[in-house]
Amino acid sequence: MPAQAWVTLIVGLIATVGVLVTWRQKNTADRRSEWWRRTTWALELTFSDAQEQRRLGWSLLLALAASKLVTKGDSDILQAIAEHVAMEGGGDDGEDSRDDVLADPHHDGEPDEYEQEGPGQQLGST
Repeated sequence: MPAQAWVTLIVGLIATVGVLVTWRQKNTADRRSEWWRRTTWALELTFSDAQEQRRLGWSLLLALAASKLVTKGDSDILQAIAEHVAMEGGGDDGEDSRDDVLADPHHDGEPDEYEQEGPGQQLGST
């Protein structure tokens, strides 16, 4: 094989690797952007006046916090928001306080026969 063919092959391989790296970076950026869009929606639900929407918001945040797309900074942000909401919760209106929803978004006041602690019980435990 002549030297010119080798040079062409090497340049082609380098270009292919460059395209693959660029595609992967764009794909990751798009996925993280979608993750933040979903997280924003879940956060809006957690601050809703309706208890069921708050529960849904916390459930979504727990699922989103377990994503492979979450960075340490994202996790810290979600944890700070959760702690803030937990501290301001606990009103005497007879409804579940927001800190109860944080601790267990599926809590309905009845003991759960399958209750067990596992990953995802706390935001930012990824």
